[in-house]
Amino acid sequence: MRQIKLQERLDKILANHGFGTRSEVKRIVKNGCVTVNDTVVKNSDIHIELSKDRIAVDGEILEIKPHVYFMMNKKAGYVCTAKTGANPTVFELLDEKDRGRRLGGDLGIVGRLDIDTEGLLILTTDGELNHQLTSPKYDIPKTYFVRLEQMTDCLQQAEYTDKIAEGVRIPPEDHEDSALCKGGELTWIDGSTCLLTIYEGLYHEVKRIFSALGNKVVYLKRVRVNGLELDTDLKPGEYRELSEDELIKLCHTLTNRYL
Repeated sequence: MRQIKLQERLDKILANHGFGTRSEVKRIVKNGCVTVNDTVVKNSDIHIELSKDRIAVDGEILEIKPHVYFMMNKKAGYVCTAKTGANPTVFELLDEKDRGRRLGGDLGIVGRLDIDTEGLLILTTDGELNHQLTSPKYDIPKTYFVRLEQMTDCLQQAEYTDKIAEGVRIPPEDHEDSALCKGGELTWIDGSTCLLTIYEGLYHEVKRIFSALGNKVVYLKRVRVNGLELDTDLKPGEYRELSEDELIKLCHTLTNRYL
């Protein structure tokens, strides 16, 4: 992925990989438990070349991860925020070891989903990637499975498809003004279900689009972001790290990426 600092302090690397606080790490190093390139080191302040130095703790090689990338199948009833409140957050679905800070920074959510919306959620420490995937100027496609309250016939489906392709003006909602959405693509499954691809991610955008067309979304699930599809083996609330191939698919239309 993108380049980060070429060097980092040993104590910071170990602390950000679960070996305790900086002071606890200093004790581990002082006790001779850490080697760098097969040589025991006693100074935790030394700088490590991230691209080539090999660190081992008690003989086990440490895999240095400047960034992490998680795919989650978001569960309904959870909110996309790190702040605790009346509702549980998606961070509570993570194992304790995966919630901590990494060399690349804190774990962030890529494109929030509403509390009642399910599906593909990306969490990463890579702030640059997060920005490129969520900024409207990059036109990143996001595809949703939609179930509507009212059945539609062939004529209505064609009308919805054409209007969404042109760009629908959505009504104001809560703190958001009305807005003209960028054109999207609609693929019908049957009279009440469809796949909608949008390119912005405005507040409640999918729900507001269908509201403007005279219908109501009763179920919503994000199934794809850019080239990455939700793993159907992940149950609601489950997550895992992205594979290298999946990360490439997620970034395949972006520029200035180091893959």
